[in-house]
Amino acid sequence: MDINQEISERLKVLKVEPLIGGLIPEKVTAELLGYSENRFRELARTGAGPLPFITRGNRRFYKTNDIARYVTEANNS
Repeated sequence: MDINQEISERLKVLKVEPLIGGLIPEKVTAELLGYSENRFRELARTGAGPLPFITRGNRRFYKTNDIARYVTEANNS
């Protein structure tokens, strides 16, 4: 199973449907990457987060493609 399939399967288990563009909420992204929600939020707030994000209102969203790239690159480092 490739990383995109794995992400898709995990999102199904979590009952999360990505928004257009493959955007998923910060809480779900933190869970996928093994961070606590508070720690992940703090990293993003200080500019030290591992991924770029998109804001909609006062919420942060992350692209599934960025998550896949980060996980793949982190595993190859």
